[in-house]
Amino acid sequence: MGKGRSVKLFLAEGSATGILTAEIINWTGHALAAPRTRLEAALKREELKRTGIYILYSDSFGADLPSVYVGEGDDFSVRLRIHSRDNEKDYWDRFIAVTSKDMNLTKAHVKYLEGRLISLLTDAKKCELQNKTEPTFDKLPEADISDMETFLEELQLVLPVIGVDFFRKPQIRPQPNFPPEEPQTKFYLRNSAKGIIATAVEADGEFVILAGATGSLNVAPSFNDRNRNQRDQALESGRAVKLDDKTFRLQQDIGFTSPSAAAVFLFGTSRNGRTDWLVDGQSITYGQWSDAKVQAAE
Repeated sequence: MGKGRSVKLFLAEGSATGILTAEIINWTGHALAAPRTRLEAALKREELKRTGIYILYSDSFGADLPSVYVGEGDDFSVRLRIHSRDNEKDYWDRFIAVTSKDMNLTKAHVKYLEGRLISLLTDAKKCELQNKTEPTFDKLPEADISDMETFLEELQLVLPVIGVDFFRKPQIRPQPNFPPEEPQTKFYLRNSAKGIIATAVEADGEFVILAGATGSLNVAPSFNDRNRNQRDQALESGRAVKLDDKTFRLQQDIGFTSPSAAAVFLFGTSRNGRTDWLVDGQSITYGQWSDAKVQAAE
């Protein structure tokens, strides 16, 4: 496990659906998130008059991937006002503004961060990227690049906490302090009749099916809209591809909230992942393995 971190959230308007700010202790960054309906109130805040980056995005409730746009500016309150009147950018209903508490971010810094964030979105394939180009800015000194990469690492910790997960890919590599005597456990699932062959690991709080796994395209009535949307999004983004009329294959690792959610994704029907997944190299189910770990911790 990695080191614990504290994230400070502040409901600026006393409402969970209003303006929210997020900070990490010893991080110079400051993130402000809000719905578009609160843009007028947000524009009055001092943070939005600083140099920084901003993210416009849509909430995704259906099969479509969320639309996302990344921008930067010296006083990006001006840019946000322009975007709010731009009919070509009418897709967004939420935004995030990222600035520095010590106001040390320069135009060069935010141009670098903008390019890196767009690269992360392109790599993760969890959204419809609305930026026309992928800017690259490599004119920073080596020390500044190192500082911005550290800034970006902290930002990537904050974003999922405030509900933005489309920058993140599952991290299956052990942390640097991962105990060598506790190798990462792998799980497998096989069903030759349905063409399902998959391997998975637990990582970063998720149950991750590894790239190369195959699943069934058949669906049952128990395969609800949420499950269907998740699979449709994976196919639409290219994270999964159809092999034929009956099967699909994962092109990259995909994380799920539980072993059952992962099994449902592969089978297209209601499943119990605690019994479907087996521990690699052992004759026990995921449920038996998990129960043994809980019992050992008592």
